[in-house]
Amino acid sequence: MTPFRTKPFARSTLIVAAVATAAIGLAGCSSSKESSSTTASTASTTTVDPGAGSTTTADGGEIVETTFATTQGLPFSEPPVIKSSGGVLETTFNTKPTVFDVAGKQVKGMSYAGEYTGPTLLVNPGDLIRINLNNGLNDATNFHTHGLHVSPIGISDNVLRVMDPGTDNLVEIQIPPTISPGTYWYHAHMHGDTEAQVFSGLVGALVVTGLTELLPEDLRSAPEHLFALRDLQLEEGGNAIQTKDIDSGAPTTRTVNGLVNPVLTAQPGETQLLRLANMSADIWYKLKMEGASFNVIGEDSNPVGTVWSKDTLLLPPGKRYDVLMRWDEPGSFKLVTLPYQTGPEGDSYPLRTLATIKVEGDPVPAKALPTSLAPTPDLENAEIAQHREVVFSEKESESKFFINGKEFEMGTVAYYPKLGTTEEWTIKNVTNEEHPFHIHVNDFQVMSVNGVAIPPLSLQDVVRLPAKGTVVIRLAFTDYVGKFVFHCHILAHEDHGMMAVVDVTENGGPPPAGSEESTTSMSKSMPGM
Repeated sequence: MTPFRTKPFARSTLIVAAVATAAIGLAGCSSSKESSSTTASTASTTTVDPGAGSTTTADGGEIVETTFATTQGLPFSEPPVIKSSGGVLETTFNTKPTVFDVAGKQVKGMSYAGEYTGPTLLVNPGDLIRINLNNGLNDATNFHTHGLHVSPIGISDNVLRVMDPGTDNLVEIQIPPTISPGTYWYHAHMHGDTEAQVFSGLVGALVVTGLTELLPEDLRSAPEHLFALRDLQLEEGGNAIQTKDIDSGAPTTRTVNGLVNPVLTAQPGETQLLRLANMSADIWYKLKMEGASFNVIGEDSNPVGTVWSKDTLLLPPGKRYDVLMRWDEPGSFKLVTLPYQTGPEGDSYPLRTLATIKVEGDPVPAKALPTSLAPTPDLENAEIAQHREVVFSEKESESKFFINGKEFEMGTVAYYPKLGTTEEWTIKNVTNEEHPFHIHVNDFQVMSVNGVAIPPLSLQDVVRLPAKGTVVIRLAFTDYVGKFVFHCHILAHEDHGMMAVVDVTENGGPPPAGSEESTTSMSKSMPGM
């Protein structure tokens, strides 16, 4: 390959009550910014010569192949956390070119707050997020909270907004009290520059509290860890992250929270909650953990109706899973991404180690895992207001990507769903490579893949479209009118046309002239348009 969803959560009353006494590892309601980390056992750094000049520690084990010299095997650590206080999370993002540390190397990219991965925003259901975003870049940008069921109008999660260079921009996002708890993320979404800005560092996690309160009481204090999965390539002969002609099939350096093969510690029998998030611009992860299975309690920030267990998890770009993990025996175990190919004309990714889990110390009694966290979503018997066919196609040799035969065009609306209705979309991928379908604001239920019915486990906001395959989804458009987008979350594809606009209105047609939703900006050309 060349270079929203409804979050109706039936147990909202439980969540709101529980948030008041939340005790999750990230939780809290102070207005402080603080670092969150877990220290692995101390080990001296040993220099070896793998050809790239990387170093590792005894705990890290063998050198992981990278595209530049890295320091590997360091203790697992996470981005700083910014917590809401008194119902408001307020912060300033000075978005600008930055030199930051990635696995021991000084690298030039872009940042929100001075780091390769932005701070984790920790909020409660019903909170207000207020971000003063100063655009110190040389290009326009904007801001998107991936997965949140919030308004797409005005200064909320409006990805059709343009934040020009040198401007100060207020973002205010009101989170509904019924929001689903789980792992979300935020990133730049400036069409034409989305891939470059995300690849360079304009990303971060966003966690809504309440997930652990749905667990059995003896698991609510389980340690929690964010795994922000990202990769980077550097410009040839330089120290800057590649921003032009990015080749997602080229050799790349895979990181977790900006580290290469960090070492996380656990006790035998201990259950931990891992927040797995693919925050990369283009590439896929097929995860496997030695010594343990993934017990999925949340998908795309939706608590599951039935907890399910797998040895591998596929994360297309944008995908998240909240999982419970337990290692019963002491030892050193690897989290790896397995070899994966995205189709005959897609990319092929090699095996890579992502992190090491060092299980040691006194065993702890293993606790029973939950079987369900939330009511099972089921739109099977919903009244369908509209049936739509969505076709993903491409002319890869020309770097052109299409939805329904059209490249994205500002000012053009593909569909006008009616507020309060449910639609069924049949999404056809006529290309020879896989695409991750993503829609903003309202989540969906996958009904079938290539004609095979899918059991309803949870709603989701990213789904893999098989090469030459068909996926049927159902979407309930609730709470919010306004314009937002759906697109391929391989951001190179989105930037080159594989995106379209929906406009949810009261009547299922164009909004009345002069109404608030009719004024959502779509008139100004974005880069690449």
